[in-house]
Amino acid sequence: MVDRSASLSWNAPTDRENGDDLSPYDLERYVIRYGTDRNNLDKQVQVDNVGGLETMSYDVENLSAGTWYFTIQVEDVDGLMSAPSAPVSKTI
Repeated sequence: MVDRSASLSWNAPTDRENGDDLSPYDLERYVIRYGTDRNNLDKQVQVDNVGGLETMSYDVENLSAGTWYFTIQVEDVDGLMSAPSAPVSKTI
């Protein structure tokens, strides 16, 4: 049986893009964007209620054959969204 999922894991950011400290309790959600075209990640999933968590993981399931690209963004409790992470990939 072919594994058609990608397991993503990451640590919560500890500072904002401007260099200010960021507590895990200031985090609201993560947005995972993914797709088979690294320049057009046309699918997304939100991971909510992440405040206080220092490590995260998420399994993206039911992926078709091919190379998939993923980025992660974090949104804080004030609605500020980070820039996307550098893309990572997995070939199914």
